[in-house]
Amino acid sequence: MPKSGNSGSMRDFCNVIDLKHPVKVFRNLNFACYSVLQNGGLRFVAKQIRLENVEFFVRESGRQRMLRDQKRNVHAFAIGYILDHTHPSESRDLESLDGRVAYYNPIQHDSFVDKETQIPVFEASVVHLDERGLYYLAA
Repeated sequence: MPKSGNSGSMRDFCNVIDLKHPVKVFRNLNFACYSVLQNGGLRFVAKQIRLENVEFFVRESGRQRMLRDQKRNVHAFAIGYILDHTHPSESRDLESLDGRVAYYNPIQHDSFVDKETQIPVFEASVVHLDERGLYYLAA
């Protein structure tokens, strides 16, 4: 699996990912990290990641399959442009984002929602994903 952060140089990272194109990020519940996809393939994993110009996307067919089969599957993503990230092997942490909290629960909602207001969230100017969850600044 490609690595980034302390395990390689920025040039190595740029060989793994094209920073001019968006990535799809999902929480990997099996490995307690975030998986980062681009051009249909897994590019790297992150302990923490910050994105800009983000769209939240839920594939409804995947959600319905999960509800029907009661088996987890990847169907919800934050899609945006990478600002920064940390690899799970890094001790460095990203600076926290003083924003609102959002989450996705496929049983309760068909979209990402603001934790406080329960209003659907479809986009954000900046998103910070870490061990505690998803923080965002409204678009």
